[in-house]
Amino acid sequence: MAEANEDYIIKVEHLNKHFKVDKEELEVLRDINLEIKEGEFITIVGHSGCGKSTLLKIICGLVSYEDGEVIRNGHKVVGPGPNCGMVFQDHRLLPWLKIKDNVGFGLDHLTKEEKAITVQNHIDLVGLHGFENSYPSQLSGGMSQRAAIARGLANNPNILLLDEPFGALDALTRIQMQKEILRIQKEQKTTMVMVTHDIDEAIVLGNRIVVMSARPGEIKEIIKVSSAARKRNSIDFSQVKKKIYEYLFEESEQEIETDYII
Repeated sequence: MAEANEDYIIKVEHLNKHFKVDKEELEVLRDINLEIKEGEFITIVGHSGCGKSTLLKIICGLVSYEDGEVIRNGHKVVGPGPNCGMVFQDHRLLPWLKIKDNVGFGLDHLTKEEKAITVQNHIDLVGLHGFENSYPSQLSGGMSQRAAIARGLANNPNILLLDEPFGALDALTRIQMQKEILRIQKEQKTTMVMVTHDIDEAIVLGNRIVVMSARPGEIKEIIKVSSAARKRNSIDFSQVKKKIYEYLFEESEQEIETDYII
């Protein structure tokens, strides 16, 4: 069985992905190479349709691949596993279950007491204490996403993949959720990989930002983000933002206005 370099919890090598659409081969990902260390927070940005979500689902094991290699926790990815959780843009909570039962969904391998403790710990972790017996329809969008994150973490995965999890939230709730996910990542030391269309979000959250080209998606650049650059009102933040926009739009002749970027 293939083994990854012990320094890397995720390793993607020469990954290519095609889908068949109307009997035509559609190239989605081209020669993706990416190494992620344990405890990193990686954000991925790129144009719609460039394969960002497909890459995330391949790492999770939800989408198969034939060309290249994907290593997760030292083993080749052949399907989903309990050590890798995933949170989607829509929370996907089961509407007929209470929040505590949604968070505990999939924990049947634990005793009743262990399950109750695990569920409560994760509900507390995401700040939903007091809403254990509520139903998803009784929660706001931000609270529902908190519950989805709690469910994603309840199996104690060392990797959490997030596919545009805050995309449907209003601006203020989104900023609050960004703070929360950073707090959780720091406390749990979970390796996180997030796809986002929000450039500000990518900078604030990511230790490194993976910038992808339009389809077929290729990695154009990986930008390391300093702690200073993660502060929204800093010059370093504006410089990183400008660099990302230049990579995203260099294929077109559109001129990037400095005022728009900052």
